[in-house]
Amino acid sequence: MYNLSPPTEVMTASGRIVGTLEKSTKGKTFISFHGIPYAQPPVGPLRLRDPVKATPWDGVRNGTIPPPPCLQVPFSLAVMGVKLPAGQLVGSEDCLFLNVFTPRTFGMKGLPVMVFFHGGAFFAGGASEYKPYALLNHDVVLVVVQYRLGVLGFLSTEDDVLPGNYGLKDQTLALQWVQENIRNFGGDPKRVTIFGQSAGGTFVHYHIMSPKSEGLFQRAIMQSGTSVNPFSVAVGLRQATLTLGASLGCQGDAGSEEFLRCLQRTDAQDLAAGFQNFFAWFLSPLFFLPRVDGDFMPEDPNVLLREGRHQHVDLMSGVTAHEGAFGTKPLYSRPELVTSLLENPSLLPLSVLCCVGAEDPMATTLRIYQHYLGGLNINDTERVTEMMSNRLFKVSQDLATQYHSKNVSPGKKTFSYELTHRGQLSVGDYFETPVGKHWVMHSDDLFYLFQRDSLVPIPKIPGRPDDLVREDDLRLRDIMTTMWTNFAAYGDPTPDLSLGFKWEEATENDLKHLDLTPNPVMMGDQRKEVRRFHASLPTSQNYILNPELVTP
Repeated sequence: MYNLSPPTEVMTASGRIVGTLEKSTKGKTFISFHGIPYAQPPVGPLRLRDPVKATPWDGVRNGTIPPPPCLQVPFSLAVMGVKLPAGQLVGSEDCLFLNVFTPRTFGMKGLPVMVFFHGGAFFAGGASEYKPYALLNHDVVLVVVQYRLGVLGFLSTEDDVLPGNYGLKDQTLALQWVQENIRNFGGDPKRVTIFGQSAGGTFVHYHIMSPKSEGLFQRAIMQSGTSVNPFSVAVGLRQATLTLGASLGCQGDAGSEEFLRCLQRTDAQDLAAGFQNFFAWFLSPLFFLPRVDGDFMPEDPNVLLREGRHQHVDLMSGVTAHEGAFGTKPLYSRPELVTSLLENPSLLPLSVLCCVGAEDPMATTLRIYQHYLGGLNINDTERVTEMMSNRLFKVSQDLATQYHSKNVSPGKKTFSYELTHRGQLSVGDYFETPVGKHWVMHSDDLFYLFQRDSLVPIPKIPGRPDDLVREDDLRLRDIMTTMWTNFAAYGDPTPDLSLGFKWEEATENDLKHLDLTPNPVMMGDQRKEVRRFHASLPTSQNYILNPELVTP
């Protein structure tokens, strides 16, 4: 008698791995494979170096245990002003693993593949935070990637010795692993969709821009992040790197080679914790970010966007209604943040990440505050949130979407959305302030795609369920997971009318978007005037994209 049950053991290019059977939220069986190494441990002489392909292993690797995240200060602590001493960081330097989740269907081959890059302000997050139980209601293979974070992922002396962008290069190696191995998990390497949220959305856009990632995916979803956001590109990285090194006893004047060797001898926890010393206000400035290196990122992303020098892939792109609450919720939860802004106005540019390329960042910042608040009325919570939403997220997302639609080849589709539904669960629930209970926060979209977990224990909120339970929330989860997986399969989130509506394409001249609620509807472009004001600011982005609109 033949056993037609599918195996939980898969052969990869590096060796065999055994997974475990699980069930989706609707009872569909799938197989989970945790902690698959795609690169050699980036430790010792491989620290602060480009990733190296994983070496083969003997026997059968246990793929039932979630891998440790990359070494980090968890975001949930950093956002509340907790500064962790080096010895208390979470995770491991040996962290270049990915998780694969695949439907348990015997003989099923050629499923669309979705590769997820997590967010976390470039310094936090991990694969095991993102549970597959909602997306695996659908016939897709899901891959969740870990990559080096913060200092270990993006430190650079801006030369050939320490070029940086290691976290991005990790992701590219993971995409190469997908090309080589995903058939064995039932996936189709010619139907790969990369998606990510926040910093993860930024990474997705970087891969669209980078010649190093060309041909490794066919579709992309950018959620609340692009390579042209104010927080996406490193400024002052070399000096920050030298300052950090000096604080650890490594001197840059000895030359980059010796500087690197010194950093490779330094305790990893001390090195990874060092970025916290640079915060002047809230989580700003962040120095250890992707950089324009002339290699992975050939030029300023704004230039590449303007000139259409990027991969021509199908794109979904969108935001949540109150992205800026990512800044205002902590602001009103921590009174010292408001006080420091009012008592030290020199910190104001940090509050709106202003402004690369501006001759007078303070004057430009005050112009932004005057436009939205009529001055420094920081107690106008709705307008402050609107200001931060537009400045930090929405305008950049619009520009990236608009130019992508303009530049891509005929037949490639571009879709835009905005999540406006405030469900029972929100990231905002964790902030101790009554302000903005109705806000649809940055990251709230993730509740509908994943069951979330935390890298550190978070106090349980009385009466708050661990997952979605309300009928309207569950309906939206069904709609979003269906559209996200449809897009991966067909390049169109609504290839038919089975959901009861059609998501229409966005174009350069008509940036229409889907209003994401349990009953989605198409909406016209509502931010034309918003973009016009922001295009008038004297920033390097505007001098590249809209020089004729800049008012110095």
